[in-house]
Amino acid sequence: MSRLIQKIAAKFGIYPYCVKIINSFKERKEAKAVKKHGIEVLQLVNDILEPEGVRPFLYAGLLLGAYREHNFIPYDFDLDLGILASERPDNIVQIMQKNGFKWVRQFYFKEDNSITIDQFNYKGVPVDFYYFFEVDEQTIASFVPKRHEYKEWSEANETDGFPCDMDATDKTDLTKQEFLGHYFYMPNNAEQFLKDLYGDDFMQPIKGWTNGTRKTRRYPYHMRQYRRKI
Repeated sequence: MSRLIQKIAAKFGIYPYCVKIINSFKERKEAKAVKKHGIEVLQLVNDILEPEGVRPFLYAGLLLGAYREHNFIPYDFDLDLGILASERPDNIVQIMQKNGFKWVRQFYFKEDNSITIDQFNYKGVPVDFYYFFEVDEQTIASFVPKRHEYKEWSEANETDGFPCDMDATDKTDLTKQEFLGHYFYMPNNAEQFLKDLYGDDFMQPIKGWTNGTRKTRRYPYHMRQYRRKI
């Protein structure tokens, strides 16, 4: 949507509905790209980042599919990968761009300029890097932005930012495990990781799932995120 249309939609209270409709078309197209190119893209990400000392691990719906379905979830429209914040190279964007990935956006906290998410695209497949920070000696967490309570994104980004939630889980080792004939990093505590995120019933698929049907156990976080304008 153009900025003018976004403002008009926000003024009349229909902005969330417009975004939902647009995203539903976009996500269906992206889900097809994931099915067609997903493994290729995952392997390429691993080949690019592992020599840099980075261990991208399967996270969120990607991990759920690998653990429960032994495949991509049919409706998954992006590749969510976790990366320990301590392993993130300062030039990770340049590294990915050099290898053909388009940098889409980045989220960060203004308070300390901590980068929380880098989003890329390759062959129509969205690839999201969620950076996991140490919360305490036993816990790591990523921080997931949500839509502003009532402002369209550009106004929110210029003012008070976006609310966000925290995905917290126990620290764990990362080891390579088989997925569709390839080996990728996954948390050793994958079962508990998925319970922490989706609840004890995560092994039960939801018929007629749409984005947001399965509620996560994300915790509201007091800091607000901002988006880099790219």
